[in-house]
Amino acid sequence: MTFLVAGESLVDLIGTPGSWTFTAVPGGSPLNVAVALAALGRPVRFAGETGDDFFGGLLRGHLARHGIGAGDLAPAAATGLAFARVGADGSASYDFRFDWTFSAPVTLDGVTCLHTGSLATLVAPGGDHVRGLMRAAAAAGITVSYDPNIRPSLIGDRARALAHVEECVRLSRLVKVSAEDLGWLYPGEPFVDVARRWAGLGPELVVVTQGGDGAAAVLRDETTDGEVITCPAPAVEVVDTVGAGDTFTAAYLDALDGAPISGERVAEALRRGCAAAAIVCTRAGAVPPTREEVKAFSQGTGASRAEEGPE
Repeated sequence: MTFLVAGESLVDLIGTPGSWTFTAVPGGSPLNVAVALAALGRPVRFAGETGDDFFGGLLRGHLARHGIGAGDLAPAAATGLAFARVGADGSASYDFRFDWTFSAPVTLDGVTCLHTGSLATLVAPGGDHVRGLMRAAAAAGITVSYDPNIRPSLIGDRARALAHVEECVRLSRLVKVSAEDLGWLYPGEPFVDVARRWAGLGPELVVVTQGGDGAAAVLRDETTDGEVITCPAPAVEVVDTVGAGDTFTAAYLDALDGAPISGERVAEALRRGCAAAAIVCTRAGAVPPTREEVKAFSQGTGASRAEEGPE
């Protein structure tokens, strides 16, 4: 599987808990996914934009160190910034300085999986172009993977965002979403109900991550009517959760490997995703694990198949 990841790259300015001291590290959900895929040994291109400035150099250098070229990077007026304050439990809250004007042409030649999501699909005017790229990929028979990764402070009107999110879901074969995102999009609805409804819109697989409670997947195929597969999260000492969901995405896509999707394959993908996310949580910033680290760590993580999902 050859991946094209399209979306924002940002510099995360991560706060030291209890202070206003920040450390600059490369970030942005799509960039994190691309780098994590590269760390797992997957061929990957990254299409986004960076400024010709101090922080842009940090991002371009980060991509280069992971073997990802800059050929699909477009210029931006300034590199986006995300200020992350880390809570006592390691969770992060964000404040953004971000504009997204992405409109450069992107070739799909040789691509077997397009992954995108987050701010890139919802923030205008670049979001229109990214959703168009998703439509082109779907029409060409390319697997489309999507993660909404909602950032309410930048998205604005909920109804408009929801319409765009559901459009992206319809265009996708694989969807990964956090329970937190679903709680914002559909307040009060059980996440398994929403995941089943999304699977009915078109995706073959909808995965819901639940932080420390692990992950659940709804698999739609000819033999099942929304089978639910669950996997617990390994217990680790959390440094921060920056990039955990993105690393989960890369690991579960790597495990699926473009093959026919079955319950057994999904269970293995959830194991690897939960293991990869747990490893990242033990490190400061989004520092992805290798394939060997994920496989070793996932040995103690078990997924199960059930008629109904967790409450």
